[in-house]
Amino acid sequence: MTRATDLTNAIDSALREIAPGDFNTDIKAVYGVGEVRPDKSPLPCLLIRVDSDEGMERVGVKVKRLAQYQIEGVFPRTTTLQELQLCHHDVLKSLGYGQNQPGMPISPGWVGEEFVQFDLAGDGSVYRTFTASISFEYVETY
Repeated sequence: MTRATDLTNAIDSALREIAPGDFNTDIKAVYGVGEVRPDKSPLPCLLIRVDSDEGMERVGVKVKRLAQYQIEGVFPRTTTLQELQLCHHDVLKSLGYGQNQPGMPISPGWVGEEFVQFDLAGDGSVYRTFTASISFEYVETY
């Protein structure tokens, strides 16, 4: 395994933990990188995509890398903006954003910049979504 595969697996695992109790949202399914969300899948669900992964600094066989992931939340059209915002918060919390606690699935310091866009189902769409773009720094050894 590489640090890149470890990171993808940790993100997938952390997002699958979002459920009532510690979180506000009851996520019905998580579709990892490369998985296709089936038609009529249970909602709400999350989709994980890798947007980019680039080397930044090299020292010998180690390279500091910056990976950009997109996490998309898909909800029924009746979902409110506030419910989308709560799920966005849950996504960040599950990934350890702003936290520095040992035992988190994502190592402290990996989660970097983040921004989100909300789509409130205009023009006849049957879904409401948000897409969070989150960057993660990690060191890969070659």
